[in-house]
Amino acid sequence: MRLFCLITVLLLSIVGIAMSQSTTPHLTEPDAKQKFIGLSHIEIDLGQRNTLLVGFNRYVQVQDRQNIDSVLRLFVANYLTVEDTTQSPIRATHALFRLGETDRALALRYTPQPTTNFRFRDDDKPVEVKTQQDTLQIVWTSATAQALPNDFSIYLLINNLHDVERLLREGGINQKLQKAIEAVQAYKGHNLTSPRLAYTLLQGEDGKSSIVQPGLIGSPFLNIQPSIGVGLIRNQWVPSFNLFLSLIPSRFHRLGYGIGYTSTFFFSQSTTDGSFQAFRNDFLSVGVTIYGRKKDNRTTAFGREAGSFYVGMPVHRRGSYFEKNTFRLGGTAYHNGLFKVQPEIYMTGFFKKVYPGLRLVVGF
Repeated sequence: MRLFCLITVLLLSIVGIAMSQSTTPHLTEPDAKQKFIGLSHIEIDLGQRNTLLVGFNRYVQVQDRQNIDSVLRLFVANYLTVEDTTQSPIRATHALFRLGETDRALALRYTPQPTTNFRFRDDDKPVEVKTQQDTLQIVWTSATAQALPNDFSIYLLINNLHDVERLLREGGINQKLQKAIEAVQAYKGHNLTSPRLAYTLLQGEDGKSSIVQPGLIGSPFLNIQPSIGVGLIRNQWVPSFNLFLSLIPSRFHRLGYGIGYTSTFFFSQSTTDGSFQAFRNDFLSVGVTIYGRKKDNRTTAFGREAGSFYVGMPVHRRGSYFEKNTFRLGGTAYHNGLFKVQPEIYMTGFFKKVYPGLRLVVGF
């Protein structure tokens, strides 16, 4: 009868079989920062694909929580008393370790592997391989707050939670974190200890560090939104070209202040020779845009509008479609992907003549 050996990653490393995990830093993967708490991050390679990741909003938070080894010893002692040994050895475990003012809490979540994987060697038994890492997330909570804090957390992305004890026996993590802290303090380009700056520090297994994308947390920027659309205006479906620029104070603000330019093209047939004529009418608009939140509920999704409002006036007229004192009021009522629905009102004077409209827009 064939014997399948279920082994942990420690044994896999001994026999020379690697886990199916990427060797690149986690924070260099697309949208990786949204998976971890904090505006700034420190990622430290601990060897054998194990990683320490610290997410924080302010540098002083890292200084106050430098003694990670003592926390890991508490975790090991608590985890061994509640570990469910009936679970499959190759399933992935997420452990959330909460440190309160007077007590501790541990929540375990198990995720089975989506596929069953085997490795073979000559004259050896088949080995069922664990392909997903375990995660230990450590947070500090207060007696009054029920929700998880969103400004500081420590993650240990490890092949198996049992390896935490081995890491402690081999010298722990404190010294590696201290090297990263020294690299932050020694950085010449910016004062990374300032609470106004956000950055990512990547430290390799050799202890060498690199700083990625340092910059101001509150840096304003422009959001450029070109689009084409078709609108129902005065009982006619007319195409349009739109360009809207929004000034956003920072990536954490949901409100953008913008200016837009819309060219609308009316077509009609001449009563004299029957030829078609195009009449372009342009509006200059100003308005505000409210953007949605990303899944982490911390940063703003600038590709998704929760709503907007703008007011415009004609700057170029041709034909008898709009008078000089026409104003356009409108906004985004629905936004999904590249598609927007924008109801509009065209009025002459102060609501003397009112024409409702509807514009369907597709962004680039």
